[in-house]
This record gives sequence, C-alpha cells and structure tokens, in this order.
Amino acid sequence: MDDFISSRLNDEEVGIWFYDNGLEKFIIKLPNHIIRAINQGCKLEMLVGQYFVSEKTYPVIGLFIYDHIDNPLIVTQSSNFLLEIDALKLILKRGNSILLDFYDELGVPVLSSNPTLSENTVEIQWQNIDTEYNNDNWKKVLDQMKLDFDAKNYQDFQRIEINVSNAVAIQSAFITDQNITTHYLEEKEGDQLEKKVFVPLESIFKINTIFLNPYFNSSGRKKEFTDIFAHYELGTFYIESKVLSSQKAFDKSISKQQDNIKKQILKAVNQLAGALRSVSNEISVFDSKSNLKIEINKGLVPQCIILVSELPSFGEWEDFNISIFKLISQYNCYLNIMELSDFMKIIKVASASIEKLDYYLMKRAEGFETTKTFFYKTEVVFN
Repeated sequence: MDDFISSRLNDEEVGIWFYDNGLEKFIIKLPNHIIRAINQGCKLEMLVGQYFVSEKTYPVIGLFIYDHIDNPLIVTQSSNFLLEIDALKLILKRGNSILLDFYDELGVPVLSSNPTLSENTVEIQWQNIDTEYNNDNWKKVLDQMKLDFDAKNYQDFQRIEINVSNAVAIQSAFITDQNITTHYLEEKEGDQLEKKVFVPLESIFKINTIFLNPYFNSSGRKKEFTDIFAHYELGTFYIESKVLSSQKAFDKSISKQQDNIKKQILKAVNQLAGALRSVSNEISVFDSKSNLKIEINKGLVPQCIILVSELPSFGEWEDFNISIFKLISQYNCYLNIMELSDFMKIIKVASASIEKLDYYLMKRAEGFETTKTFFYKTEVVFN
C-alpha cells in the first residue's frame, strides 16, 4: 500500500482512499458496527463530483451508508492527490474489475469484496486539478461540501451504488508479550468489541495487570466481574463494552436505536456498580485465564469506562443521567461513556503511557461532570 494512504489510514477516523498498484482498489475505513451492517445488506452509495475554487478543480467524494433507515451516515472527502485521482478514474471506468477493502477503528482490514457498481461507464473530466493537500482552497472545498450535503444539495453528483454481497470476512491475529488475540468480523459483536479494546490496552499495561472477563464466585458459580479490569500503582480501570442487540440494526428507526442504546448503557452502569460494590465488600476476584486472585487496591479512585458501538447525540436523556450521576457520587469514581473510536483516539495520544491514559480519561470525566452531558468528542491538540 502507498505510504501516504497508510499514514492517512492510521491518522483519520473514517475515510475513502483509492490507489492503483497493478490492481485497482479502494479502501474505506469505518467503525466496526457500520462495516458489519454493510456486510449484512445495508445500502452503500458513493457520490462523486467536483468543486471549482479560484480556477482550480477539486474532486470530491461522498459516501452514504444507510445504517439508519431515516438518517444515513455521510462520509465526505476531497481526494486531491494525483495518484488517487488517476486510480479513481480507472475504478469508475472499469466498474466491476476492482477490489474494495474495509478497515475498522484499529486500522485493520476486516472485510474484502469484489464489488459491483450500479454504473460502470462513468467518465469525469477533471482539468487543472489542485494537488496541494493543506491550503485554504482545500478547506473551502470541504466546508462547502459539508454545507451542501447537510442541505441535501448533491444533485450535481454522480450517484453510484456499491454492492458488496460477495464480501469475505478477514481474520487477523494480534500478538503481544502477554497474549495472542484473534479478530474476526463474524464473531459475536460483544465479544469482538471487548477484544478491540483489550488488544491496544494490553500493549500499555504490564503483564498480569490487565484482565479480560475476570470473575468472582457467587453461590458456587462463576460470575463475570467486568469485561476488562486493569490496574497500576496509581489507578484502577473498569471497562464495560456494549453493542446494539439487533442482528440487523439498520432495519430500525433512530428512536428504537436510541432506546436500545439507553438500555445497554444502563445495564453497563448496573454492572459497574456491582463490580465496585464487590471490591468494597472485599469479594475475591480472579483472572479467567490463570484462575489466580487479582489484588485490587480499593483505596484508589476507580476509572469507569462504558464503551458503545455508537452514541446518538439527540433525544431525551435527563432521566437517564440520574442513574449515571448516582453511580459517580455513590462510589466516588470517574466515569466516561464514549464510542470506541473516541477511546482509540485517547489511547493513541497517550503513546503507551498508563499515566497519560489515566490523566486524559480523568480530564474527560471531569468535563462530563461539569457539562452534565456525555455527548462530546475528544479533541486532540498537539503542542
């Protein structure tokens, strides 16, 4: 893969990239639950067009993903590298002799397809293309594109439906000092989300300080303590991951999706409360792999994290907040509710430092308590 695509694939949360390395291919990076929806039949559509700014031409691409029947996800991008432009021309001309790979939040390929396009004779004549990546005109293009798409003003774009019915899931393995973890799109979604979180965290924490699905004994049975537990000398981390329970979530309306997400988050809140209560009561917790007892310092302020596959920023949530702030005040803990992509951003910025990870989560939780809302994205500022 070309270096400039690899770097953008690692740096950007979502995107569309094209390249020609003897075989025309384009790459789409999306959250895992969106890729899963596409693999299950969710409609996928690409819009291709152009803007003219200061006598320059800017090719632009939009990706419409109908993951909600009444509110599709829109990904917009200006492709202003000549290599990408040339590859895109070939892809649009060839139509069906192309490859498409989907990458998830970890930057890992999870699905590959030889897609069919609804129109395979598209010819777009781009003249006088501006190929500088960072400039004022490029920013104007993206701003204008966002305004047009928000206003549903895209009648001048070529609409191309992408059919990936022949897609094949890709299995990957992550090897760390502690473990080998497999990663597969067709696993249970809950199990997969746990692994997605566990893999990058395992590279930050020392051996025997991070645990997947630890348990405690209750009435002669093993009960899960939390999805992931980790600790170091200054902090403890309790992580619950929740996904949509619907097998084909894109068949549901936004209101039903929101109700489902609320239910999943409240379930996670109750599970975290149970885990913190167990520690307060000095109930023994064990590693699910070695069955050895985990020593937990209950004198440290816990970092509680609820990860969800998606978090809609609308609807009525006031009554919902009562349960959340009750957990914070009762157990004197920090709490973050966020999408996986947001958590990955914090892990990346922490640069393998547990202390930085702890600090960033602490500051984010303080923002949550101040604003009384968890509907915000983590902004990364580099000095």
